[in-house]
This record gives sequence, structure tokens and C-alpha cells, in this order.
Amino acid sequence: MARLNTGPEGMPATASLVRAIHAAAVNVGDWPDVLERMRAHLDARVVTLGRHEFVTGSDSLMFESPGSRAFSGGMAEFSARNPWFLSSEDYVPGRVMTGDELISHADLRRTDFYRGFLQPRGLLHLLCGVVDRRPRCAHVLAAYRAETQAPFGAREKAELVGLLDHVTLSLQSQWRWQEANDLAQALLGLSDHDANPTILVTTDGEPIYSNPAARLLLERRQGLQLDDARLVAASPGERRLLSEAIARVARDGTSKDGVVPEVLTLANAPSQPPVVVVVRAAGQAFCRQVGASRGLVMLAVRGSHSGHNPATCVFARQYELTAAQSKVSALVFAGQSLSTIAQSLNLSENTVRSHLKQIFQKTDTHGQMELVHLHARVCPTLP
Repeated sequence: MARLNTGPEGMPATASLVRAIHAAAVNVGDWPDVLERMRAHLDARVVTLGRHEFVTGSDSLMFESPGSRAFSGGMAEFSARNPWFLSSEDYVPGRVMTGDELISHADLRRTDFYRGFLQPRGLLHLLCGVVDRRPRCAHVLAAYRAETQAPFGAREKAELVGLLDHVTLSLQSQWRWQEANDLAQALLGLSDHDANPTILVTTDGEPIYSNPAARLLLERRQGLQLDDARLVAASPGERRLLSEAIARVARDGTSKDGVVPEVLTLANAPSQPPVVVVVRAAGQAFCRQVGASRGLVMLAVRGSHSGHNPATCVFARQYELTAAQSKVSALVFAGQSLSTIAQSLNLSENTVRSHLKQIFQKTDTHGQMELVHLHARVCPTLP
């Protein structure tokens, strides 16, 4: 006789199981415990949660109870001969069915699947629910009883019907989170290999992410540093300037209109040229600690450490700079003095000044810092 908890006395156990199912959406490690509780709840010998591929006939068990993996190991050998999966049309999302609805016990006993897999384990009866269905596969929650036990009946089916929606919601929530997390990790991995400092912060300057180059820059306090877990300018006199720019860009980033990035020039370490910080809106992200969305801002730090290829410079093409002017503009952006630029390009300082004057005219700028800020806003290929 099944040990199902039904009626008013059984409600607390069912409610507790439902809570555990939804908790597993947050912590995937909870699923084995959930299946163990379902196994007791349905008086089953084995409970599994897995995916069946209809084209290949292969099974991939995600979780099972008991958790020895012995069941899944044996199932892999016989999955292509599993008669319960003969027709993919039987596997409709949300459907709960017993094994004898798919194939009679008499016919099942004549199969290799029964003789080679079920019988050695003393199993015969199946109760399964379709958690999710895709064109080529189905995710199925399956409970197995011994041949000596009573078959699953209407009461057990009703129990699983009541639980199946919760399993589906929990698993799909976990998949959405996993998909978003994997994509985020892939994108952050690309930034990790960027030699240029990139920092993602909230509207109040709390760092969410910084790549290795940024962590080194913060450690050296090159224009920026951390103060009480907040990103601030290394120079106390520039901290308000930075915090207001971050807050302003984060606020404007909530609008549907495109937000023009802000460009700041921050003092660097002594004897070092200043760093240029491009502050861009990065959308919003939900914060579970405060239960609301917060604006995000990306800070891309540029300085004399940054190289820049004038031949591929969008800024140079947009303002129709000559090859010589493009080289001068790139070196100005890198923070080099006119005398250093002259030496680098093997030109006289007067020639460099002449090039710079023509650049000012073409870009409608009136000084080197204004030119640097415009360059940073326009050129997406800046390292």
C-alpha cells in the first residue's frame, strides 16, 4: 500500500515539498534532496529527473534518488530500447501517465529492456510526468516501483499532477538563470582578456565587475581607487566630479533615448599623464538585496598605457584626418607632449603644432583636452 499523505493531515508535508522544489531553482544542489522526498512521498524505489532524446533514444539523467548513480549508469545501456518512449506523441507537456498506459505489463515483460534492466533491479511499475517538451527531446520526472509493490494508481497520479507544475516552474527558472549566467560569464571572459581597464559600477559607485587590468589600476591608484567599497577618484578634489558623472549617466540611461557617454580626465600618479575615463550607461540590473533595479555604468579607462592604431581609427575617418594628422591625434590622446610627439614621428615641433591646429579646425575643438574627450566619445575601437 502506498504511503501517500492525503487530506488535511497531508497538506503540511506537501506544502513543505513544494517549497523545497522552488528552492531548488536557486540552489541546484537541492534537487537530490527534493527527489529523495518525492521518492518517500510516492512510496517509490527510484525517482529520476532527466532528458530523453527521441531521435537517438539516449537518456541523460540530471538527478536521481537514491543518488548512487547506479540507476542512471544501467539506464544508459538500455535507453535506446526503452519501450516507454516508443511514441514521442505521448509526451505532452504537463501530462502524467503510468507505464501500463504506454505498454501493457505483459508486453513489457517480453522486452530486452525489462529482462536486462528492470527485472534485475526488481522494478516494473512507472509513473512519469512531462516537465518540459522540445522538438527532439522531453524532460521527464519518473518514479519507479518494485514488481512486488502495487502499481501506481489514480491517487498517485493526482499527487504528481499537483507537483509537476511546480517542478516545471522551478526547472525553467533555473534554466533561465543558468543561461543568463553562462552568457554573462562568456562576455566577462572576453573583457578579462582586454589589456585596458574596464569597471562596471552601480549608480552609487559600488563595483560589480572589474577586469584584471582594472584591478591592477585600482591597486596602483592610477586615477581611480576603492574607498569603503566604492569607486572614487584617486584625487580627493575630483571625487565629486566622478560620482556626479556616474549618477547622471546611470539616471539618463533609464530613458529610451541614446545616452551620450561622458568623458572625464582624472589626475594620475605624480609624473604620470592623466587618465581619461569614458563613462557609459550600461542599462539596469535587479538587485536582490534591495528588491529593485539599479542603474549600471561602465567605466572604460584610457591613458598613456593605451595603444591606438590610427589606420583603423573611426574618429580619424569621421573627421577626414590625413594619415599624419591621425597619428598626431592618437599620440595626443595617449597623453604625450608635443615635443615627445615630434620625436616619435621624426618631425619638428612646429610641424606637429601645424597638424594639431588643422585637427582643431576639422573637429571644431579648441584645445587638447577637448580633442581627447571628443576622440574618446567617437571612437569605439579605442583599446
